[in-house]
Amino acid sequence: MTGRLPLSVAWTAAWLVLVMVALYTRPPLPVDETRYLAVAWEMHVGGDYLVPHLNGAPYSHKPPLLFWLINLGWALFGAVEWWARTVAPLFALGSLVLSGFLARRLWPDRPDVAAMAPVVLIGSIFWATAATLTLFDMLVCFFTLAALLGVADAARHRGSMGWRGWRGWAVAGVALGLGILSKGPVALVYMLPVPLTAPLWAAPPAARPGG
Repeated sequence: MTGRLPLSVAWTAAWLVLVMVALYTRPPLPVDETRYLAVAWEMHVGGDYLVPHLNGAPYSHKPPLLFWLINLGWALFGAVEWWARTVAPLFALGSLVLSGFLARRLWPDRPDVAAMAPVVLIGSIFWATAATLTLFDMLVCFFTLAALLGVADAARHRGSMGWRGWRGWAVAGVALGLGILSKGPVALVYMLPVPLTAPLWAAPPAARPGG
């Protein structure tokens, strides 16, 4: 525990610095960030939470989850820019946490892997940059990791009766649905291959091909 604490503090601090620098040194970037913030604003002004709009016309290019979350915060804090631009980065922070949980689940005998997984993730330049943007990608990343955790839990308790036997699949199913609400059917590309290939990677070693 003591060995992991400094790393967890380090990657949390790195996330905070990235987000604060982005908020205070640059405006929302065209075309994507400005478009999505405009859609959230029109939802707030028009009060239509079922059908997003852009320039008065229905906006069906992306699902509404990000816009809903922005408006939820605005209902609590008022229509402030900092909240709208922090929603997606908060999912980036959650993804760092889930990456450590997933690594711990997959390599229970390697606590060093679980400790380093978030560090490797935030150390990726592309991911660290995307983590500060008001886009849908961090939501999909978070829910993909949640779905993978659910599948790993289902594989661990396969054959069990009761709650433990289907808890993982319930988590994976909810995460899949929220992933689709985040960016559409593209979430299936990231989430489905793992459960579909479960008979290969979740089988006992002797039952695996070549095992």
